[in-house]
Order: sequence, then structure tokens, then C-alpha cells
Amino acid sequence: MCKRILLFFLFVFTSNTFAQSDPWQIIVDAHHACRNLNYQGVFQAEHLKEIRSLEIIHARHGEQEYTRINTLDGAPSELLSQGDATFVYGTNKNNVVIEKRDQHRLFPSVLPKSTTNLRKVYQIDFGKNDRVAGRAAKVVILMPNDDFRYFYHFWLDQETSIPLKMIVSDHANQLIEQTSFTKVNVNQKKDLSWFKPDIDLSKEYVMHEQEDLSPSAPRFWKMDNIPNGFKEISFRVTRISGPNVLNHHLIYSDGLAYLSLFIQPVRKGQKPKEGSTSMGNTNISARYIKGHQIMAVGSVPKKTVESFVNSISF
Repeated sequence: MCKRILLFFLFVFTSNTFAQSDPWQIIVDAHHACRNLNYQGVFQAEHLKEIRSLEIIHARHGEQEYTRINTLDGAPSELLSQGDATFVYGTNKNNVVIEKRDQHRLFPSVLPKSTTNLRKVYQIDFGKNDRVAGRAAKVVILMPNDDFRYFYHFWLDQETSIPLKMIVSDHANQLIEQTSFTKVNVNQKKDLSWFKPDIDLSKEYVMHEQEDLSPSAPRFWKMDNIPNGFKEISFRVTRISGPNVLNHHLIYSDGLAYLSLFIQPVRKGQKPKEGSTSMGNTNISARYIKGHQIMAVGSVPKKTVESFVNSISF
């Protein structure tokens, strides 16, 4: 009996020691903290050289996860997410437009549940401890093994592991994007009275929906030699009503970086786009193949989007 107890404690001690010695465990802890803790705060996000402030409220209620993000600058816009269902509410001159989206991957919920793929394409390092929004933070750096992805710097709350700040930079150490809490509060409040859109009730609701044809849509192309570590995580086919053509939208990710790939036929009289360009931190590459417009878009290096459009063949 004593031997069994000794073996049990030996196993527990060894498991805990292994978990603590694995530097990647901090990424897993941050993922679970974002999904399971109740918190609210305000963060600033820089996009296209413009800084916007956003308010976030997040709660875990039973088995469901609830998130509300609303913009504090510019045109009113809100995102409400319950589990895998995400809706964006935007206001134009006459209506409140509601659009259904895929599951959101917005700050601070930007780290994956599993680090298996990250370990193949990034190395992990740690910086000097810091403070963000008045809270002590551990600095974690994910450094790419190649030039198909960027560097990711995270400031993780020492108490809860929630990301308090994120900076993305290129290989020349130039800033690509940054997001940071200016204030954040972690609590145990489970009241869901806040989980509703704050919109103008005098306006009409307009649901922006597209017919999803993904289950029956054939894939008439091949993908060869895409950058290592990127995996397809979403495939959706919708009908564009005006020209009545099908738009194929694929999303690829390595766990941190995301890239959208679009494939659709070019209408008669329409001039296809070719070449590469940048819009702030977003790179775009386009190619014309056998009557189809191919376009890759993402906050990834130019080399990456070009590699994707050149990997397609019919």
C-alpha cells in the first residue's frame, strides 16, 4: 500500500515538474485563461496606422462562452459572440446591418489551444518582466523559423495569464501591428444582462446573409507547396448575387498568422487583377488562372501571400 502511495506522489511530482519545465505551457495557459475567465476592459488596436479603442466584456457561463466587443471611436459597431456563433452589428444611415461571422479570433483570444504546430515553425523566448494597464506581465516572444511569418510578442498577465498586450513585428524589427489593454478587470461576475447589442431601436434591422454552398461545392483546383505550418481551417462557398458567380473562400493558419484565399470566376468584360500590394499591415497578392481570379489576403509577409496564389493549379 505504501509503495502505491509513493508511486502516486512520484507520478504527480514528475508530471508537475515536466509541465513547469515546458516553456510552451504558458501559451496553453493563456488560451484557457481567455476562454474560461470573466473579464472586462478597454484596449487599443492599431490598424492601417489608425488607433481605435474597443471595449470588451467576456464571461464563461456554464458550458458557453460569451463575448461582446464594441468600438469606442468612429462609426458604431459591435460584435457579440456566443460559443461558435458570432454576429456583427453595424449602423448605416437608415438601418442596423447584422452580419453572421465565423468564430471570432480577436484580442485577447489570439493564442491556440494546442502548441503542436507552433513548435514546428516558431521558437519561444522570454523577455524582461513588465507592466501593462497597471498589472505585472511576463513577456513571451515567438520567433519564426522562416520568413513566411512574423515575430509575435506577448505580455501575459502574471496573475491570470490573459494577454495584456501584443506586438507583431517583421524580420527588420519594424512594427506591423500592436494591441494593448489600457485597463482591464478580472472578476467572477456572471450576470449576462450586458450581452445584448446597444443599437438604435428606431432603425430597421437588416440581416446580411449569404447562401452557404460549401457542403456540395466541388474543389476544382490543387494546392501544392504551400508554406510549411499553414493548415486549412475553414472552407466556405457563397453565391455573389449580382453577377451570380460562386466565391470560394479558404482560411489558412499556423496557429497565430491567418490568411484568406479567394477563388472566383472572372465575369465577361471584367479586367482581372494581378500582382501584389500592401494596405497597412495587410499584404494582398492576385493572380489570373484559366478564367479565375485568385487572391490571397493576410497580415503576413508579402512572400507568404505570393506563395499561396502561386501554389494553385487547375
